[in-house]
Amino acid sequence: MTGPPSRVAPPPVVRAATAVWFALGVFLLLENAVLWLRRDEFEQAAARAGDDPALVGGIFVQLTAVALLFGVGYVGGGLLLRRGRRWARGVLTVVAALHVLWIVLPGATAVNLVTLLLVAVGLALTWLRGTAQWVRQH
Repeated sequence: MTGPPSRVAPPPVVRAATAVWFALGVFLLLENAVLWLRRDEFEQAAARAGDDPALVGGIFVQLTAVALLFGVGYVGGGLLLRRGRRWARGVLTVVAALHVLWIVLPGATAVNLVTLLLVAVGLALTWLRGTAQWVRQH
């Protein structure tokens, strides 16, 4: 009798990489939630600067969409990496590169440094030899 093929648990380096990508996705959503909670402050600052406070809502919607895209990219890529998909490392690298550009071009802040650190750790773990061997076997 043969049953369904058993799934071998990923090695610690792959589990760590997946955890970092998940953490980054969650961090982006939490960071965005904090922005929404502080919306009044941003609207008041816009009014003091002579800008239309109503524009803040539109900007926040755009930032939320971007955070969701990157979050889905990181979590989805992490899941695919955990399942041993070879191309998941490329997907995560592209998502991370686009995210770094999104952060660095307008100017990084202290919160962005946490994001950049998580991206660097995630990429390092994703491209380590143990991860490469894992995806080669699947």
